Amino acid sequence: MKVTILMADKCSSTSVAATMEFFETANVLHHYAEKKSARSKLNSSALFNVETASIDGQTVLCTGGLQLTPDKSLAEVHETQLIIVPGFMFNILGVLPTLSDMIQWLQFQHQQGCYIANMCTGAFVTAQAGLLDGRCATTHWVFSDQFAQRYPQVKLQTERTVTDDGLVMCSGGSTSSSDLLLHLIRKFASPQLAAECAKKLLVDISARSQTPYSSTTFKKNHTDPDILKIQIWLEKHMVENINMEKVVDEFGLSMRNFIRRFKDATDQTPIQYLQNLRIEKAKHLLESSKMAFDQITLHAGYEDGNSFRRLFKEKVGVTPSAYRKRFEIVRV
Repeated sequence: MKVTILMADKCSSTSVAATMEFFETANVLHHYAEKKSARSKLNSSALFNVETASIDGQTVLCTGGLQLTPDKSLAEVHETQLIIVPGFMFNILGVLPTLSDMIQWLQFQHQQGCYIANMCTGAFVTAQAGLLDGRCATTHWVFSDQFAQRYPQVKLQTERTVTDDGLVMCSGGSTSSSDLLLHLIRKFASPQLAAECAKKLLVDISARSQTPYSSTTFKKNHTDPDILKIQIWLEKHMVENINMEKVVDEFGLSMRNFIRRFKDATDQTPIQYLQNLRIEKAKHLLESSKMAFDQITLHAGYEDGNSFRRLFKEKVGVTPSAYRKRFEIVRV
């Protein structure tokens, strides 16, 4: 299979290197298996023939300062079957306007029936080309709001680490690129080879979710000073038994006006905002303390540990104990 890895200034060098190393691992393990089989006298060809390409064929400067030199320019790529769009770390919104030639090239290749696999924020590039309209996609959870606003026709599934909607595939945040690469090996070679690659590369092959890794953003860069005051008040008093009607009265607002203005300013309802404050408080205590969850429940403003445990799992995607096991800060 002919694979083309795209490069551009400010792209993630890890996206490029990881793709090359995963496919090389697949090729080596495939060759080794062929030698052990009855076909050992035959010369087995590589499963994945990998090339790299930048827009003009020139060296690119990646995020972090590493320079990468591609094999060729986009114009020199012929009859490729699978295209890898790299991630762009936290630069994507600034870089996107410079990628018009790459976007047009992707549109042409898609018309030829090429598969396109997007790593992390690389999904913005393919979405800008219109190739994700009406399709399922994912991207890094930090950029999910911007993505949803820019591309409302895309069926964004931020909780997923990998989506596959026919010719177009996506992965979530940086390390979930390994999930996508294993998916590609599974899809275009075999599940057995993908499993062997995972073992050799010490990568978890089980299904994952981005949800436990995400943090709620508490938007404060708006222009409603009354709502900002209430946000700060909620942060200071979240451990108390809060009655929203009394809060509204104290700040001199009507309930209807308060709810509308709060959602306009923060993109959350007041109740959602308070719940998320308490969830983030619990996550912080699970990460940084040995406190029992019943105690954490009280410190987060809840009295019933069982109901808060259910809410935590619903919002975070894992139980509190599983979250602690994954993210607890180990002091040495």
